[in-house]
Amino acid sequence: MLRRIFFPLLLATSACALAVEPTDGQHNQTAPMPINGMIAAVKNGKMAFVSDNGRFVFRGSMYDTWAQKEITTLEEAEQASKYIDLQKIKFNIEDLVPFTVGTGSKTVVVFTDPLCPSCAHLISDLKKVEGYTFKIVEVPALGDESAKIVRSLLCAKDKNAAFDIATGKDKPKVLDQRGNDCDTSPIGKRIISAQMFGVKGVPFMIRNDGLIKHGYEKGTLSNWLTGAN
Repeated sequence: MLRRIFFPLLLATSACALAVEPTDGQHNQTAPMPINGMIAAVKNGKMAFVSDNGRFVFRGSMYDTWAQKEITTLEEAEQASKYIDLQKIKFNIEDLVPFTVGTGSKTVVVFTDPLCPSCAHLISDLKKVEGYTFKIVEVPALGDESAKIVRSLLCAKDKNAAFDIATGKDKPKVLDQRGNDCDTSPIGKRIISAQMFGVKGVPFMIRNDGLIKHGYEKGTLSNWLTGAN
């Protein structure tokens, strides 16, 4: 689980007030929201945003600053929870100093940890896919040992050795590193970006059209890349 850096600023809420009347937890329809502890709900034809324990109801408008539109339906709420349009928010993945696999026209961002078993399956599978460029962003999601390896991959004297570890050609380990001239700020940017995108664990992917995926099962990459949603 990634450390929480700050509350994600994915959506701006202009709620009138917290509801003072109790709720019975029964809604006609609900949809997830990309905000921790909140869902969108429609009851008696009215749209509201509800805390997951049913205690608080936010009434008013919610504006998605990334998609640049107001959320007025459950379909739009569900869309917001499933998609992150990196081009629209002008996010420069190169600021995170990722490892790059492939040269295809479609770019997929992959948040991973060097000690994550399912991440290793994903890395193995993505190397077999054509037509895509994968940007592998190493984050220290699994503790102190991961943090040491992630730093050493960024600051490695031997960049080829670092690439081999990041792409599964070699086992994860701490590499010899450059001295104080190594800029480690990209690691902080990776953690902040992961938190901002709602990454709760690794692997986490953002497809070229913005569709996100939490977790991975071996052998499912190609279907996800070409699927409708």
